[in-house]
This record gives sequence, structure tokens and C-alpha cells, in this order.
Amino acid sequence: MGSRGPLKIPKHLQAVPEPGATAAGSMAERVAPSAPDRPPGFPVDDREMCELWDAMVPELDRAGLLTRADGPTVELALRHFLAARQAGNALQEGEVVVGDAAHGHSVKKNPAGAEMRSQSQLFLEYAKQLGMSFAARARMPAADEAAEANPFA
Repeated sequence: MGSRGPLKIPKHLQAVPEPGATAAGSMAERVAPSAPDRPPGFPVDDREMCELWDAMVPELDRAGLLTRADGPTVELALRHFLAARQAGNALQEGEVVVGDAAHGHSVKKNPAGAEMRSQSQLFLEYAKQLGMSFAARARMPAADEAAEANPFA
């Protein structure tokens, strides 16, 4: 039985690389990691946003997860985080149920609970994209070539 010859793969598809092979020349390898500046329109007068930016961006940059173009993505993540925090604080300070004057003064669930869940979920989506989740960190290659390979990658 002889060799079958090269695979005939349609031009719009690419072959899957061998396990352990890196995507040489991929866009991620060509873009140098660099901390982004605060994007235009960033609320510099918002103390909480500035403190979060100053806490998160250097850490993400140190891990090599950011480029100069990631400023708006980081800003959106921070906005969702702060909205979730504000809703959580309102829920913690208030009641689980609130009065509903529109429906005969009955009670309803505090809308801050739904807002907190929604904003938290949106923040976590950005966090995953920025490499801020447990799973994303487990998939990151070791920065040191001599380091032991991650068995969970």
C-alpha cells in the first residue's frame, strides 16, 4: 500500500498544526505587549475607575496580556465591574424585596439583584477575554522555556 500524497484542503481552510507546534507569525506573536493608555473620554474625575485602572492595567501588562489597543476593552470591563459593585452594595444595604407602588403597594424583588447578576456576567466575559479567569491563566504558556509544562493546558 503506497503513500496517499498531500491532503487536498480547500484554500479557505487551514490544516490543524501538530500538537506542541506554535502558530509562528500569528497576530498575537506579531503585536508587542504594551500597557494601553486610558482611552479618550475615560472618566478621569471618577476616583474608583482610576484606582481600578491603576490596579489592574499594570498587572495585566506584567503578564503580557495587553496591547496599546486594549484600552477601551479594559474600560468597559471596569465599567461593568463598578456597576455590579454598586448594585451589590445597594442590595446589601437595602432589602431583598421592595415596595411596588405601581401594583397596589405589593412587594417585588429588589431590581438591584438582577442588575448585579447581569453586570457581573458581562464583566466576567470581558475578564475571560483579558486573561483574568482561572481557566485563561491555566492555558497561558510559561514565560520561562525551562519551566515545567502546564499539565492542564
